[in-house]
Amino acid sequence: MEDTKTVTGEKEGMLPTIAPFCARQWIQLKGAGQRLNNIGMGKARTEFIQNLAMMLDAGLLLTETLRMYLQEIRSRALKKMVRHMLDSVESGHPLWQAMQEQHMFSPYQISLVRVGEEAGKLAQNLVYLAEQEEKDRALRQKVKMAMMYPTIVLVIMLVVILGIGTFVLPNLVQVLTALNADLPLSTRIIIHFTNFMNQYAQIVIPAVIVGFVVLTLLGKFTSLRVVMQWLFFRTPGIGRLMKEASIARMGVVLGGLLQAGVPIVESIESLENVTTIVSYKRIYHTLAKRIVVGDTFATCFHDMPWSRKYLPFSVQQLIITGEKSGSLTQTYHNIAKIYERKAEETAQKLPVILEPILLIIMGGLVGFIAFSIIVPIYKAVGSVGA
Repeated sequence: MEDTKTVTGEKEGMLPTIAPFCARQWIQLKGAGQRLNNIGMGKARTEFIQNLAMMLDAGLLLTETLRMYLQEIRSRALKKMVRHMLDSVESGHPLWQAMQEQHMFSPYQISLVRVGEEAGKLAQNLVYLAEQEEKDRALRQKVKMAMMYPTIVLVIMLVVILGIGTFVLPNLVQVLTALNADLPLSTRIIIHFTNFMNQYAQIVIPAVIVGFVVLTLLGKFTSLRVVMQWLFFRTPGIGRLMKEASIARMGVVLGGLLQAGVPIVESIESLENVTTIVSYKRIYHTLAKRIVVGDTFATCFHDMPWSRKYLPFSVQQLIITGEKSGSLTQTYHNIAKIYERKAEETAQKLPVILEPILLIIMGGLVGFIAFSIIVPIYKAVGSVGA
């Protein structure tokens, strides 16, 4: 009986431990599902913040603003989200909590809204947030446009390679094989590639497309992104653009949060949560962990010499000076302005930087194919003439 009671007691004691764990796992899974449903709603989110800021700044109440905006929405997903937020606010929850439940807004946005509600400056903070969201969206758009040119060139080059291997080279390979001459290594490589494409083209082409899509998703959502980001940072032009855009975003986020009255540690943690580049997440995580125990920026940067690769020495000195003079908020705003301008200039120059590299790659590929085909023909013609 005692053993039975002991076992029963142990099982009963385990239930309070298992229940919260299961609840946390369910909340995490539910949040992940909602985040997947919100993919592609970045523009709608920005429009929501802009409209909310405009109406609240005009003096409307929060519930009236949400009801009016609900009548203007055409998107079903956005209408459902705003209706849930309205129900949450009408039931007594603050706006920032209603936004957090949707798993659509970043910690930076939620922090600004929370501080604005607590300080009675919600309309003012939302106006500032709308301005920064527009700047951030414009900067991301410029980065995407700058990356579009090399992406299109590489895709076209891949299509040309697959097309040549499938439709053009087989006829030429028959000619080269009929010459019965000693073929150079490059020609033999072309022949093997052509034979392989003839046999497996129906499998290779879909596999390449699927592989590209899978690699892109893995590079965005798994630990493979560390390798992908490492390669991007070492690509001429692209690495510089990523660095300048990341520093500009740091200035925008920290400057906005500090101006709204968010503590420095919480601001850096919010910045860490909205940052997608692993190297910068590591820097912000270390800064938050050190500053919470009383370290200064000067001490942190001194103990992190590796961080200068991503945060230049001049930026670190500006932050240290701003901390000493008590003007850290203005310092971050200045950093954002400087590096937004630099990122725009780099984005405009990126096609010029990458064009020679892409031309060399494409020229080398064309030269390799031409050399592999022409040399055996010349050899055969020369032997016939002799």
